[in-house]
Amino acid sequence: MKHTDKRAQELARIEAMQLRTRQRLAVQQRRVDERFERMRERLAKKYGEPSDSQQRIIDAALELLKEDGLGNITLRKLADRLDLRAPALYWHFKSKEELVDYMAEAILAREFHELKPRQDDQSWQDWLTDHMTRLRRAMLAYPDGARVVAGAHLYPAVTLAQSLETGLLSLSTAGIDVKAARQIMTTATAYTFGYVIEEQAAPTAEQLAGFDLKAFLEPYPIMAEALDDIDRGPDARDKDFLRGLEYLIQGAGHTG
Repeated sequence: MKHTDKRAQELARIEAMQLRTRQRLAVQQRRVDERFERMRERLAKKYGEPSDSQQRIIDAALELLKEDGLGNITLRKLADRLDLRAPALYWHFKSKEELVDYMAEAILAREFHELKPRQDDQSWQDWLTDHMTRLRRAMLAYPDGARVVAGAHLYPAVTLAQSLETGLLSLSTAGIDVKAARQIMTTATAYTFGYVIEEQAAPTAEQLAGFDLKAFLEPYPIMAEALDDIDRGPDARDKDFLRGLEYLIQGAGHTG
């Protein structure tokens, strides 16, 4: 009987702990939502939400990005697309750089329309892997998407700030010191930015046609050995990205 009572007490204690954890996470989620809302309000006061005219320009710029890449977007091309005079664009955006910031926000917002911190039944490693995979997916949706997002300012690219805030919460509630959490989040984000920038800048199959890789690697035997059995399948890039991220997270786990 004593063992039964003790077991019941332990189960009750565990259930109470689970309840407190869920309540704590709910409170933290509300606080995050409130901070994001205040951030949006400050953004609206500083920049204003995109007007219908601004949104039309942003959408047209994203279409050009898909067609021509970032380097070939000019205000003249954009004005032609919108049947406007180029100087008219300056009524809506004071510079191309500001327009690119808004483009970055649009790219991120389409993937991260909902940002949720780690739940108590998910490890911080799994949450971070999923989060960085989504960040990569958002940038890959557009040619040079990584260059657009990586160079964005936190205003008006507020979703980038929200991403970092949610990451800090997710790691710190897993017992990681907030300063270590900041280092892990910024390192993982920088890795993802860099990986996708390189991924999108890689030569195409057409550009590599006729290139003699074997002859090129002759002076570099170690590199040749490393590349000998490299995966070139359709999902090779996905696997390579996740493998590198796993190395980073494993290393972070030793310091958390």
